[in-house]
Amino acid sequence: MRRMKLSTDTKTGKKIQLTSWTSNSDPSIGSFSAGISLLNMPQIFIWKTENNQNLPFWRSGQWNGREFMGISNVNSVYLGGFELVEDNEEGSAYVSFDFSIAPSTYFILSPQGRIIQKDQDNGKDEWTSSYTYPQNECDIYGRCGSFGRCEANRKPICSCLRGFEPKNLEAWKGGNWTGGCVRRTPLQCGIVNKTNGEANKEDGFLKLGMIKVPDFAERTSAPEEKCREICLSNCSCIAYAYDVGIGCMSWRDNLTDVQQFYNKGTDFYVRVAPSELAADKKDMKVAIIVPVVVGTVAIAICAFSYGGGWRNVKQ
Repeated sequence: MRRMKLSTDTKTGKKIQLTSWTSNSDPSIGSFSAGISLLNMPQIFIWKTENNQNLPFWRSGQWNGREFMGISNVNSVYLGGFELVEDNEEGSAYVSFDFSIAPSTYFILSPQGRIIQKDQDNGKDEWTSSYTYPQNECDIYGRCGSFGRCEANRKPICSCLRGFEPKNLEAWKGGNWTGGCVRRTPLQCGIVNKTNGEANKEDGFLKLGMIKVPDFAERTSAPEEKCREICLSNCSCIAYAYDVGIGCMSWRDNLTDVQQFYNKGTDFYVRVAPSELAADKKDMKVAIIVPVVVGTVAIAICAFSYGGGWRNVKQ
């Protein structure tokens, strides 16, 4: 087969998906399936069937015309064999991989719910696994709950977004993060009578860098410089981001499946109350002042020690 294709049609309900085996030795249909979701923006999903429900297990992130934004270690150059075509009027889309570009490659969905890319080594009979998704615990969908952020290189891996705190602190400390986080200070947008010292102040945004942006993004064609203004003027908008291939993205209600990347990702802006902005600026000042003070003290100690030692030598 020269071209592998996954597709979905929202009008007819027809789908072409990958399905897993029950086990490596049992080819009956297993618990996992993979295909395209067209909710707002195309993404590849792996779903796990539990109690007759297909629950999200992993997602690729939004397609921006070059790559899937939620795959951290694959760049657009490598993805030369992939193509995603979307027909908004017909409500259909398909993603395909051209095997004429990489003829010794195939993909499977394992019984454990992993999409695995297999490559043949220079025409040999041996096949090796090049990429596997999900790769780590943070790739599992919604690992840290609503308004939580997952960092694979951090212990514990889950933390609340700035301006938020655990919904259930005891469960959170025990490593159960599915309950997610809640806002620490209410937003001011839409409040008529402000009696909490926030009068004449407006909400703002805290920037998070190199982020796998959440699920359920909505997009507009507005230019980048208008993204903040559009979100700030809409009380239901709780975050925004911009990608040159998509345009302005915004979120409302909750932020689900946020992941911290280290070598790529998107600048992500979370709406917070004015007091949270002030606290963030204070933290930044402390972060700058402490190293300066420590450095100054260290220099003074060195100078004192050197001076004292020099006097002792002269004596």
